[in-house]
Amino acid sequence: MKPIKYRYFIYMVPLLLLASMAFVSPQTDLLQRLQSYLNTYRAQYAPEKVYVQTDKPYYTPGQSMWLKGYIVDAATLHPSTKSDVLYVDLLNTESKAVHRLMLKAEDGKAAGDIVLPRDLPEGTYSLSAYTQWMRNFGENTFFNKTIRVLGPETAGKQEAAAVSQEMDFQFFPEGGDLVQGLTNRVAFKAIGPGGTGVAVSGSVFDDQGQKLTDFTDTHLGMGAFELLPREGRRYFARVTTSDGESLEYALPLAQARGYVLRVDEVSDENVISVTVSGNVNEQEPLVLTGISQDALQYSQTFTLQPGQTYRQEISKADFPTGIARFHLARTNGEALAERLVFVDQQDNLDVTVTANKETFAGREQVTLQLEAKGRDGKPVATDFSLAVTDDELVKHNEHGLGIKSYLLLTSDLRGHVEQPGYYFESNDAERKEALQHLLMTQGWRRFSWEEAASGNFPDIKHRDEKDLTISGKLLTNKGKPVAKGEVLLYVQGQHQAFITTETNKEGEFAFRGFDFVGDVEVVIQGTDARGRRKHLQVVMDEGSYKPQIPASHAPQSDAPSADTKQAFLQASNQLIASAADTSETYTLRGILLPEVSIQGEEDVYKPFKLHQEADVVLTRRELPMAPSGNILESLQGRVAGLQVYRSGQNQFRASIRGQQSPPLYLIDGVPVSESALTSLNQLDISRIEVLKNAANASIYGGRASGGVIAFFTNRGGEEEVEVEPGTYIIVHEARGYSKVREFYSPRHDRQSTDRNEPDLRSTIYWNPSVTTDANGKATVTFYTADRNTSYRVIAEGISDDGKPGRGTLTFDVDSKILNR
Repeated sequence: MKPIKYRYFIYMVPLLLLASMAFVSPQTDLLQRLQSYLNTYRAQYAPEKVYVQTDKPYYTPGQSMWLKGYIVDAATLHPSTKSDVLYVDLLNTESKAVHRLMLKAEDGKAAGDIVLPRDLPEGTYSLSAYTQWMRNFGENTFFNKTIRVLGPETAGKQEAAAVSQEMDFQFFPEGGDLVQGLTNRVAFKAIGPGGTGVAVSGSVFDDQGQKLTDFTDTHLGMGAFELLPREGRRYFARVTTSDGESLEYALPLAQARGYVLRVDEVSDENVISVTVSGNVNEQEPLVLTGISQDALQYSQTFTLQPGQTYRQEISKADFPTGIARFHLARTNGEALAERLVFVDQQDNLDVTVTANKETFAGREQVTLQLEAKGRDGKPVATDFSLAVTDDELVKHNEHGLGIKSYLLLTSDLRGHVEQPGYYFESNDAERKEALQHLLMTQGWRRFSWEEAASGNFPDIKHRDEKDLTISGKLLTNKGKPVAKGEVLLYVQGQHQAFITTETNKEGEFAFRGFDFVGDVEVVIQGTDARGRRKHLQVVMDEGSYKPQIPASHAPQSDAPSADTKQAFLQASNQLIASAADTSETYTLRGILLPEVSIQGEEDVYKPFKLHQEADVVLTRRELPMAPSGNILESLQGRVAGLQVYRSGQNQFRASIRGQQSPPLYLIDGVPVSESALTSLNQLDISRIEVLKNAANASIYGGRASGGVIAFFTNRGGEEEVEVEPGTYIIVHEARGYSKVREFYSPRHDRQSTDRNEPDLRSTIYWNPSVTTDANGKATVTFYTADRNTSYRVIAEGISDDGKPGRGTLTFDVDSKILNR
């Protein structure tokens, strides 16, 4: 019998191991799939965020809006490495673009300005900022900011719209659902007329009229209470508003079976307490995860016994600053509960702004010093945007949107967040509790748990833009795509240049690598794979995409008061009228005249170039005279990696880095043969550009596999060749980067020519790039204006390691100039 028992035991061991593996592997598989998804999401998809600072929250028609955009990686907040082109659209209430900017970004930062039309109707507009890469993740990821254009009727229109709205009261059980027989924490949110939170109090009753608990909001109509739902019972809340009105709202029905996830991130500064309870009748393996910065920061698998409660304390030190998502799921990936918490490591930039005096006279020079430090107190060298405004004319929302509140909080939440700056002004218990209630009533919006658990990634339709692109389709006259056709592009202007590319199977083509400002006329010509042009048509992408104003648009409650609006309009109108009566030497013309760019005495012409940067540039003065008369001979020994050798009488050949293919030779952008260089007069050459790098030369296609040597001649005054448009050859106006003006700040010193002209500016100073040095400090100077008022300074920026910072300062101006 013993051998038989032993034999049975041998057979049972593999079965027990298999059963054990079957019990454990689903947990391991879910975490592996989740980890794999997050790794791929960060590496290959890497969503972006955009934040834009403007000099003011409202304007009048004819004023200039000055702005600075920041493009960062959505998870780490490091400067984005994907997009170097930023789009900024000013949209009206019908989502029609009033003005559009396409800005070149460097190191994730771009500055620009919008001149508001003189005939722009007063009202509310939306400033939308995005990249092409962000379009892959939906318009709800775009930056949107309310901009107001003030006029005599603005306030009346807003008040009329607000009266028609009613209060909305919503319940949000923690984790997602009420569960019978389990104590649930229920958050609530009361939104009144105008879309803003309203103070409320009330009581919860069951369907038999018994009062169970009282509640009151803690901040902006948000709060929470506890409830133990019973089987067969329904519940409602009787809510009393601040004006005494009483309303009733039904709570959601409780689930018969389920789990309750409770998270406490407020009570202890160092740990997050997590509690999981359930009313299921059998034990079940569960998975608890914590995700932050699109990475799995915490994971735990456990089995919850019937009638038991799972408790876990998780160190906050394991999480970076920002929103963390705690998720409870079954081992098959089925979502059970989710809770958002905010972890604040107090490691953002400490930005301080100081002035050399507390009070200044009118038209007196002001010196500001900006200082940036990290959490460790060490100086931080980075770049800030800085706005100085008249604080009596320009009323900024005291708790309004800022770079910290947007990048760390509201950009990851659904819907509008009222007074987001409030949650970052202090670290006391009241603010923490208010932030807890906010996160219990606002959902996550970047990617869902279901997408992560099932491995579903966004559908990528828009490429990341490192430069400008000219694109379109080559079609037959019947609208069918022409695959493997050749499309040629060349530019008419001071220098003619061309490039070619091949169409894909959908007939699409794209010319990439451009870098120019303004609009440029280019000629596009298409042929099929056999070189035929007849019955072909070139159709260009016109860049007609326009975002829509989000449904959860910001409410109108932070509009200026009637008195502030009247003073702002009066000062603006008087300034514009005064400028119209003065001569062209009026020093405020850089602010009031959109066509003037105050950057120097003369305009500097930069010729259009296909490639952005050459590896070597030689001017005529740097070249020795070639005894043979062949320009290639003058390059001998002048460029590292370029070999020039004689191939015959007065004949030379070149090779770049030992390439077997000869370089592509260009004269003013037109490709020529090597033999044609013998007729090129060296005295006609203005410069030579050599492209050795494959990335730089790739814009010229396969012909540039051996590099590029581009010769530029002195061809001023040549007449342009007119192109006769057709279907296979068209003239297209390519859109370049928007022109960026420099903010003009008048110098009210003794040499000033405008001593008698009133200076009533509402934006006193704007600088989109204030760079701190190795000591973390930067200094700027400007002059005060004529009004007796106070000034507000707002500086915002973000370090290269993703730490945002904001500094503010107010000081007084005691001006007697207007009373002379």
